[in-house]
Amino acid sequence: MTEISPWAFLFVSVLATTLPRALGALAAGRVDPNSRVFEFVTAIAYAMAMGLAVRLLLLPTGPLAGTPIADRLAAASVALAVFFIMRQKFLYGFVAGAAMFWAIQFWRLDGLS
Repeated sequence: MTEISPWAFLFVSVLATTLPRALGALAAGRVDPNSRVFEFVTAIAYAMAMGLAVRLLLLPTGPLAGTPIADRLAAASVALAVFFIMRQKFLYGFVAGAAMFWAIQFWRLDGLS
């Protein structure tokens, strides 16, 4: 077998990542953000993100799978409520949900004792 030069490998990998980005940047100037196609692509992106979020909430893997679903739903509910109460500020909702989940887990472990 022939050995591939590290420089050739680097060149091909840079080209493989840079070329699609450059083509996307060129096409982005011609895309109307109010067009039906753009709205459709945006809707698909949101649907995929929400699908992944729901999957993490209901069917988690790893250490999160060991937590009760009630804990995850309670933290998600608090996060969503704070998100809307704070005028749709993502950071506030995220911090509130994470703090709620941490507090529930801390309580289940009987604090520091």
